Amino acid sequence: MNYVIAFAICALAAAFEGASAGRDPMAQLRLTRQPRWSPPGWLWIAIGVAWYGICFTALVRLLPLWSSHPTPVVLLIALMLANGAVNLLQFRMKRLDLAFFFLLPYWVLLGAFLWAACPLDGITCVLFSVYAVYQFYAAAWGYQLWRMNPRHH
Repeated sequence: MNYVIAFAICALAAAFEGASAGRDPMAQLRLTRQPRWSPPGWLWIAIGVAWYGICFTALVRLLPLWSSHPTPVVLLIALMLANGAVNLLQFRMKRLDLAFFFLLPYWVLLGAFLWAACPLDGITCVLFSVYAVYQFYAAAWGYQLWRMNPRHH
């Protein structure tokens, strides 16, 4: 049953992310000036699949602990919603500056999740620690995207 619940949560979060991005965010991204070191479109898709893969894995591992430790699951769902919500800023509002500054509260939420989840599950901790390291790249990319597209802010 944990697999079904985890899949449902991931599917709902992905639907929210898609709705937040609007129509054809990949086309919009192609029209945006990007640093030379930006991933190609297919790699962005792979990054998204990996994101939902680690979220699914974490949920499957944390849901059995729900009755005694609900906080990591709640924080992970909040993190997934925040991950989708940034698309409102980047794609719908075209506010690359706000999308970049959204990283600060997002990182606070990620840190809170790691703080709550790591003592309970080592695999989840490793997966999200790798994701946390990826956030340095995401920040550098988001900053350059904002600076290279001043019309978007």
